[in-house]
Amino acid sequence: MPKKNPNIHLKREYASQALKWCMENMGTNPRKRTQPKVSVRINFKKEETERFIKGSYYSDENRLVIYHYNCESIEDVVSTVIHEYTHYLQSMKMYWEYFKTHYYSTHPYERQAKRNELKYTETCIKEIKKSIPHTQHRESPSKK
Repeated sequence: MPKKNPNIHLKREYASQALKWCMENMGTNPRKRTQPKVSVRINFKKEETERFIKGSYYSDENRLVIYHYNCESIEDVVSTVIHEYTHYLQSMKMYWEYFKTHYYSTHPYERQAKRNELKYTETCIKEIKKSIPHTQHRESPSKK
């Protein structure tokens, strides 16, 4: 059973390691001059619909943002990094073009990102656990 609500420090560590895993195993975007960065942010979303968004890829900043309160487990964090990293690999011009003719649920790039989440999350977590000291796998008693 997945651990619920790990602290933000553990989420940041897993997000950082997941990003490294993605770069090594999913490749890089030759259209970008730099590698993406990842942030785990404490989010205060104002719109009701945004409280379900676990992450975003901001192409103008080349940054993946993972929302602390919306990701309730390490699995959520890692799968969200993989999902957003997939968007980093995709053409943002085509991404927005597809929205002219597709709903989110049928958007080809969103479907690809979801497939990558399902395909890679478990493997990525196993690899991360090998590289993180065992004591860091558990949530520390510090504040969330």
